[in-house]
Amino acid sequence: MRNFKSTGFTLCISFILLFSSCQSSHFMFTTGQRTGVDFSSGKWLLNELDCPKNSKEKLTEESLKFFKKNVGDRVTYIHDAKGLLITRKIPLNPNSIKLKELKDGTGFDFFINISTKKDRSDLSSIELYQTEYGSEKNEASVTLEIYDLNLQQIIYSQKVVGITNKGNTKSMWETQKSDKLIDNITLYKNSDALMTGALKRIFKDLNKRSIK
Repeated sequence: MRNFKSTGFTLCISFILLFSSCQSSHFMFTTGQRTGVDFSSGKWLLNELDCPKNSKEKLTEESLKFFKKNVGDRVTYIHDAKGLLITRKIPLNPNSIKLKELKDGTGFDFFINISTKKDRSDLSSIELYQTEYGSEKNEASVTLEIYDLNLQQIIYSQKVVGITNKGNTKSMWETQKSDKLIDNITLYKNSDALMTGALKRIFKDLNKRSIK
């Protein structure tokens, strides 16, 4: 009986969430160097991601999955590489001196640097009876840079910002304001989900522009 009640409750919650209003998110590419790269050769090193602790495992997994798909065993995560003589935290947009240090300290041909940031986190993932208007929003950004260590230059750089904000959401059941609970549940992507979405959009852009 207890399992039946638990299953019924879960199905009820799932049904409510399925038919709730969902605020759409939008992602913006900022100006960057988007000419793509050549995945067909060289050894690639993925740096430890500079991101919030609770998001690091998922974003690292997504990153390794993408680069392994494109370069196979020629990509190595920095914690799996041995004998490196570099600091773990590499700043974005490094100069040629820093890039030469990376080449000398790693022996790799390409270096991947990813940094993420939670810019705003005003909204819960689920809100009940929200006000129709407000300035609250969730916002997160991801920056990905790839360095050619032999040429000592940045060959790809892109930043994507993901935003979901409060707006006047029309009920999918009614066209005018309703007192029904199901009409007053609004779902928002939290900052962690926005970071994942932003990273995937960078990967899609990089994949489209690169040689394999």
